[in-house]
Amino acid sequence: MIYTYSRDNQFDLTWPLFYPVCMNFMMAVIFGISLVYPPTLIERIARLREPNLDARGVAYTRQVTKIWFVFCVLNMLTSLLTAVSGNIQVWAIYNGVISYCLMGILFAGEYGVRCYLRRQNRL
Repeated sequence: MIYTYSRDNQFDLTWPLFYPVCMNFMMAVIFGISLVYPPTLIERIARLREPNLDARGVAYTRQVTKIWFVFCVLNMLTSLLTAVSGNIQVWAIYNGVISYCLMGILFAGEYGVRCYLRRQNRL
């Protein structure tokens, strides 16, 4: 864990609690800006593998970008609540375990949906 040094020569654990809030805020901003000014972030990543992405692929990547934007906003708000709660155990469990599990579920779920849609020839 990162500690900050306060004026009275004691370690201050307050500000590092907001690191997950800042990271999720930045990711939400990046996803959000790419929704306003296309191509979306996910489309850019997809085009690295598939440069000739068709209209269905572009529409799909736009939807995935929206999902990640909402996830980052909700994760940011939850991280903020845990940071201001004053309960370091709740903060550690959510920001150190639960949020990463949710992120993994979202990654795996999107991959599963993408594979299914490709098999159905809908993507």
